[in-house]
Amino acid sequence: MVELRTLATYPFLSDAKSYVTKTAPTVEDLLNDPLYERARVIGVERLDNAFHDKDVGNRSLVTKSDYIMELLSYPLARMVAVCIEDTYFKRRYALGEAVHAYRNFINESTAFLLQIAAEFSLDVLYNEDTNILKISFLDYLHYAPTRYKEWKMINREMTKGYIRISHKDLARIIQEALRSRINEELDERRCSKAVYETFSLDINRIKHSVMMHRKKIEAAPVGTLDVKKLPPCMKEILAAIQAGENVPHMGRFALVSFLHSLKLSTNDILNMFSSAPDFEEDKTRYQIEHITGSTSSTAYTPPGCDKMRTYGICPADKIDDLCKRKRHPLSYYKARWREEKKKA
Repeated sequence: MVELRTLATYPFLSDAKSYVTKTAPTVEDLLNDPLYERARVIGVERLDNAFHDKDVGNRSLVTKSDYIMELLSYPLARMVAVCIEDTYFKRRYALGEAVHAYRNFINESTAFLLQIAAEFSLDVLYNEDTNILKISFLDYLHYAPTRYKEWKMINREMTKGYIRISHKDLARIIQEALRSRINEELDERRCSKAVYETFSLDINRIKHSVMMHRKKIEAAPVGTLDVKKLPPCMKEILAAIQAGENVPHMGRFALVSFLHSLKLSTNDILNMFSSAPDFEEDKTRYQIEHITGSTSSTAYTPPGCDKMRTYGICPADKIDDLCKRKRHPLSYYKARWREEKKKA
């Protein structure tokens, strides 16, 4: 049996779920019994920290009671996150849990990480004699943050379908797998009336914070761009980025090059990425400046519709009549502008 301290540190593990199932109180007691007030407070704290700091936060864990309250705070936080009923917030919370786990992962042994990787069905090979780690290229493509230069396949060594990675790389891949799993699980659940009644004040407070955050982003100037006139493909990519989805490199490339062609500045483009739950200004600025030619010898042009379809980033089920008649996203946007001028 995994020790209680480990379960409290990694409450998403199957052993943690088993422990809670066997020893935890009923949901009614967990929500209302004064004995679990501390777990409820920590659960809300996880959400606040995730929203503001992108990490659910560290707490001092010394006694058995500390471990149990920390462990129980995890399912409570998830229940409340569902009741916030906001996709952006749920993505932000999932990222906060995953980032927190990663910061602990990197200090664990490789053997421990391999056990966690198995829980996510990741195909990982490890040679203890040479200390070499490898992961299936399919799992790598699914979870690796390939939007960053060091993670691109061209910069990796692959042999017989496996890509060589480091201990830290594996920790980062598991982080993404965890984030993805939490996102899916939260999306599948609906708010419980009992949870809402217990946490109504915190739920409404957090909802207000999220609303104010959105208004702040929407109020920021974005050049002369009219988001409503964006073609379906660009709307889809932008929505995915702002919701914290792991958008493929070609999707980000298409959006940045498209916005650059509309004469938006680097800061204007950066602002559109800033609402993403996993936004990192330095790395995002580097990527934008590389695509727009500010730090490279080439300013790339946005891909046309044929290439968008080839790369699987054309939302075929969401295109409209105008989109069917155009062969390039820029043509669509300009046509929408002309339509607006005629109406005026």
